[in-house]
Amino acid sequence: MANKEHLAILRQGVDVWNEWREKHPDVAPDLSRSDLSEVDLSGVNLYEAELQEANLRSADLRAARI
Repeated sequence: MANKEHLAILRQGVDVWNEWREKHPDVAPDLSRSDLSEVDLSGVNLYEAELQEANLRSADLRAARI
């Protein structure tokens, strides 16, 4: 199950998320089982994020770091 705090940060937008990732490089975000379908994630930093069973159908992942 996704970490609710991590998901809340991501829902604030890619810029907020990427800034949080820069400030917390030691955290491996847990977004597993989250519904991110049709979300604009272009440019998002998802490096080392846990995405097991996450729904990314039709999500915009252009220039995403995965």
